[in-house]
Formats: sequence, structure tokens, C-alpha cells
Amino acid sequence: MARLKTLTDSFSVVEGMAVDSPGNIGAFEETAVIPDRRGRGNLYVLVELVGSLAQPEVVERKLVEAARQYLASVGSITAGIRAAIKSANTYLYQHNLHAEGEERCIAGMTLMVLKDRDAYVGQLGPALAYQVGTAAVRRLPADSAWLSSESLEDIDPKLNPPLGMRQEVEPDLFHWRLEQGDVLLLASTMLSRLASEDVLNKTVRGKDAAAARDDLQDLCRGNDVSVLVVKVTGVGQASSAAVEEPQTEVGDTQKGGGLWTRISSGVKETLESRQTALAAEEKAIEETTEEEPGLEEEHEEAPHRPVVRLNLQPVLDGVRKTLAAAGRAAGVLFERVLPAEQGVGAHKPGAQGMADIFSAKQRRWLLVVVLIPVLVLAIYVVSRLQYDRSQQNQVRLLMSQASDAKLAAQRSSSPAEQRAELATALAALDQALKLRPDDAAVKQERQAVSQYLDQVSGVVRFAAFNVLKEFADTEAAKTQLSTVIVRGADVWTLDLGLDRVYKHLLDDSQQALRTTEVEPVVVRKGDQHGGIPVDELLDIVWVDSGTQPGAGNMFIIDRKGQVLVYNDATGLKRFATADTSAWRNPVAVAGYLLSRFYVLDGSANRILRYQLSASGFEGAPSDYASAAGTSAISGGVDLAIDGDVYVLQADGKIVKYHQGSPVAFPQKGLDIPLSAPSCIFVTGSMDEGGSVYVADTGNSRIVKFSKAGEFVRQYRSVEPGYMDNLRGLFVDEANKRVYLVSGNKLLQASLAGQ
Repeated sequence: MARLKTLTDSFSVVEGMAVDSPGNIGAFEETAVIPDRRGRGNLYVLVELVGSLAQPEVVERKLVEAARQYLASVGSITAGIRAAIKSANTYLYQHNLHAEGEERCIAGMTLMVLKDRDAYVGQLGPALAYQVGTAAVRRLPADSAWLSSESLEDIDPKLNPPLGMRQEVEPDLFHWRLEQGDVLLLASTMLSRLASEDVLNKTVRGKDAAAARDDLQDLCRGNDVSVLVVKVTGVGQASSAAVEEPQTEVGDTQKGGGLWTRISSGVKETLESRQTALAAEEKAIEETTEEEPGLEEEHEEAPHRPVVRLNLQPVLDGVRKTLAAAGRAAGVLFERVLPAEQGVGAHKPGAQGMADIFSAKQRRWLLVVVLIPVLVLAIYVVSRLQYDRSQQNQVRLLMSQASDAKLAAQRSSSPAEQRAELATALAALDQALKLRPDDAAVKQERQAVSQYLDQVSGVVRFAAFNVLKEFADTEAAKTQLSTVIVRGADVWTLDLGLDRVYKHLLDDSQQALRTTEVEPVVVRKGDQHGGIPVDELLDIVWVDSGTQPGAGNMFIIDRKGQVLVYNDATGLKRFATADTSAWRNPVAVAGYLLSRFYVLDGSANRILRYQLSASGFEGAPSDYASAAGTSAISGGVDLAIDGDVYVLQADGKIVKYHQGSPVAFPQKGLDIPLSAPSCIFVTGSMDEGGSVYVADTGNSRIVKFSKAGEFVRQYRSVEPGYMDNLRGLFVDEANKRVYLVSGNKLLQASLAGQ
């Protein structure tokens, strides 16, 4: 069957201007003749970027380069396409995490591989491809919201995910059978709006790549569109077509050099072809990783990594010698066991010889049966060596990509760009570790890149945690820890699941709790105080008395507005609270000087301020926030007070109020936006400095801001699992300790970190 070859051409129009070397198009061909056996095939990529980046071509080239990783993959073609598109998505997702404002974007990708007479296509997001054949025009995808919707607002990204929006994606995979004369088009989605399939058929069918390109560009009439044209033509009969060999008479052992000669010759050819394939693969990867001219002189300080070479020739020679020796030994064995023909060495007449049992033909087949396992073992050994060599080459390529990304980060002065490059390096090293999980060099490099990323991102790692207590469920309910407050040696913990408040004591080391025979429960739901049972608990808060440092009371509030005040001298005392019937859905409480406490009621868009009097909290509460600032209260999950009020919202925003009016809190310099935060904590008073801390549950970290809203640093755990379910936070800056509630555990760590 005739081999096929390709002719390619492309064009791209951006803002009405033709682009000479578009960064969103890539064609990587081993040869113009489509590979039919060895190799990964010819690769073609087109990226469609959606966004308003200052330099979109930089991101486009990164995505094309990520897709090029297909050429270094192993396994099936479709698995390689899938992995390459996922790698591109990982890059863009990390870019968006670290980018700010208009530098975030999404993208679509079409990746096509041609091998033998097949086209394998992978697509994700806004993507478009056509096969214009002699019989019909086929479009991929046949149906997509990215092609049919009038505007981006009509597209549901959950059902039609693009690159860069979700961490995990699954591309669509397709297959075409190629025929001589096909014209394959990879294009941005605008082409489907500019031309129907019939128009495309008339425009490109029967034309070469250059003519099809010119006619398509005229058809698009200056609209912003990118197209890659691949014309499929024939090159005559395949050079590798099988040639019928003359048959050899089975009974004639001398023709063709004998049976063993033919078997060993076939083994030799198999081994030599394996060695040739390995050498070709190594050469291709060395050419891929070779630096451009002048790069070595420009970066003389970069250490040169030695190339690991595995010489298989001695192994192959040894295998061939082993097979030859096995053949000779088997021949001697059969000469001794089997009888000779009549003549010299023949058995005496009358004796029953082995020749009566085995014919010459049967003896030769018995020899084949003995030699086949040896041949299979030899092929397995060489295949295994080839697989190991291929893995080494891939790891070397991925290490080179990681090194390039790390070098780019070192050159950049932008923290956002540095984080994006280092994320790319980590992704490459993670792929290398999947291939070689025990490779010490890869592990060491990954640790170095991770530490560099921590440095750029202002990360301090908690080296260790003291597990102060692990709270257990009961038969009736599950524990749900919330607030933790530390005053001196007293450690107060609120459990909303069991509706209990605990008061533990730190021991003399200040790193563990004193043991008690019974749980030190101060209040639980159903307890009677002043003749009124305690309802479901809402929150606990410490309120300074304002008379002397450290003096104050613990306020325990339930959802019906009952307030219990505790101090060591008087124990628990109940206070009535006015206007609690107006509460809709209070979510948090904060306290401040002179026995004042504040209730955050997001459903009512109110922050209620109560003042303790001689008769309790019976005076009507006042609204803290001005009318202009109430719109930001809804969606609040927690609040903190230092004289100013800070409201933490579920979407990660922090609204700061000064004297009831909102002021800016921009979270400037934060690498990754807050995700599902649960708790906010403020240190110091309004006029004495201090900091704002947030338990960022979605990102498993504690984030520290200045009170002006500027990022200071973030705290993460060295070991996974400790900060995966943050629910409460208390910071003791004087003693450089932090207390965390994570899941059902109460933890303590040093702010000094690692």
C-alpha cells in the first residue's frame, strides 16, 4: 500500500493584522513522509486563547511546548495525546492561580497526530478541526457549545471546560482514517462562523497546502482567525513492503545454511534492529534537548549535566554468544542422543535405534521447541533494556525542561512570572517521578524547586505540630470543633457538633494539656442557668474588662441570644439579651473592651453591637455599619475586632470597617486567592500595629496580612494532613505560638516554622 506524506502551511490574523510566526500553531514532523511503524508520529497543535493578556504569544508558546511533550511519551498514541493536553491545562491553571486581573485567561487546544494512515485527534475547550476528503467533510467536534453559542456568557464551563479553569480535565479523543488527497484543517472557532462545510469543501478540496492557505485567508477577509493546513499526498509504494521469499525444503538441512543458522540469523537481525531503534531514539531526544547556539556562552554559570549513556552493545554481543553456545550445545546433545543415518556411525542391524522412533523432520522440530524459550528470553531482555533506556531519556528531557523553567524564574523580576515558571518546573519533575519514583536526583531537584517556590511565595513551613487533643464523637452526635481561645494557661474550645464548651489547662511545658479524669465541660446544651435551658451554641468570645491587662470574661452565646459570662471568681452567670428575636441567622460573635460584643448576622445585613449594663445586655443593640457598608455584610462567615471591624466573606474577600464605614483591604501580593476561608483573627489594638490572620481552609494554610491589607507571609505544613480541615485559629504572637482547630484535632505549632 502506498505511503503517505504531508505538505503544511498556516496563517494567523490578530486584530486584523497577519502574524508571520504565530505562537499558537505548532507542526513537529519527523519527516514529511508520515511514519508507519517506529516513532510517535507527526504532531500538529493549534491553541485558541481567550483573554486580554498583554503578551498572549508567551502563554500560547508555553501551551504549544506543553503539548509537544507528547513526543516524549510512551504507551498508546491516545494516552500520549491525553497526557499532553492535561499537561497544557496544568500549566495554564497554575498560570491563572498566580496571575492577577486581566493576566488570567482560558484556552482551547486541538492536538493531532498522524501515523501510518491514521489521524488521532484530541480537543479541549474552544477547538475546531476538519477533514476535507474526497467523499465528505468531517468536523470535530460535531457539536459544541463553543461553536454554537453566540457569546461566552452562554457557555457553561462546568459542562464544557476549557484549559486553565479546572485542575482536572478530560479531553475529547477522535480518530480519522486518512486517504490520499485529504486536506486536514486545525482552526480557531471563528472559522466555523465564517464558512460552512460546503464552502470549505469548495475552497480547499483538491488544492495543495499553499493554495488552500491563500484561499482560506481570502475567505476570512481580515477576521481574527488561525488555521493550520495539512495536505495528505502519496509517495508511491511502501519501501517496506514484504517480499516473498523462496521456500526451503524442510527435510534439507543444508539449504539456506541449516535450521539453526536461519534461527540464529533471525535472532541477530532482531537484536540489531532493537539496538538501531534505541540509538535512533536517543539521538532524537538529544537533538530535542540540545541548547541553541550561543546559549552555553550566555549562561556559563549554569552547571553542565552529564549525559547518561547506556551502551547495550556488550549486552547484545553476550546474548548472541549465549544463543550460539546454546545452539552448539543442543546440536551436540542431539548428535549424542539421536542415531546417525545409515553408514558411518549407524547402529548395528537388529538393534532398535532412535531413528525408528524420530524421523529427521521430527528431530528438527524438537530442536526448535528447545530453542524458542531461549529466543523469547533474549527478546524480553532487549525489550526491557529498551524500555529502561526510553525512560531514562524521558526523565532526562523532563529534567531539562524543569531546569529551563527554573532558569527563567531566576531571570524574572516579577513574582507572578517566577511562580508560574516554578510551577511548570514542578509539573515536569512530578512527571519524571512518575517514571522513576526512586530517582534521587529528581527528588533532590524537586525539593530545591519547592523551596525556591516557597521563598518566592513567602511560605513558612510548620516543621511539627503538637496534637494537644483529639476529640471523640459520641453515639448521639459527631464532634464539630469551631472556635479556640487561649488566655494564659486556659484553653477554651467550642464544639458545635456536640454543643459543648471545654476549658482545658496547659501543663508547665506549655506544649501539652493537663490530664483530667473527666472532660472539663463548662457548658453543654440543655444545662439550666437561671431557670432557662441552654440552646444550640453559637460562639464563644473573650471580652477584656479594660481595667488591667489579661482581665476579662468569657462570653458564651447560644442561638436564642442567651449570654453566659464566665470567670474563675464567680463561675457562670446568665445575662438576658434584648431584641434577639430580630436575629435571622447569626454566624459569628466578636468581643471588645468594656464588655461589648458584636453579632454578625449576614442574612439581615447587620453587625449588631451590644453593651453590657448593670442589668445585662437588655439595651437595644445598635447597628455598627453605616448604611453604605451593609451590602458587604451578607456572605460573611466570621469577624474580628481591634477597634476596627474585619468581616471575612465566604468568597475570600475581607471587608474592613473604620468607625462603621468600609475601607480598602486589597490583599495585595497574595499568590493564590483565599478559598473557602473559615476564620479571621486580629492581633494588637487599632493603634498598636499587629496583624490579620486568616484560616484559608481551601488552600490548607494560614495567611498573614498587615492591617493595611498587604500580604506578609503564609504558613503551611511540611507534612500533609494537618491543615486540611481548618476551622479555628488563635495566634499568640508574644510567645510565637499558633493554635489551630483542624477536623477533630486541637493543634499547637511554633510561628518560627522551619
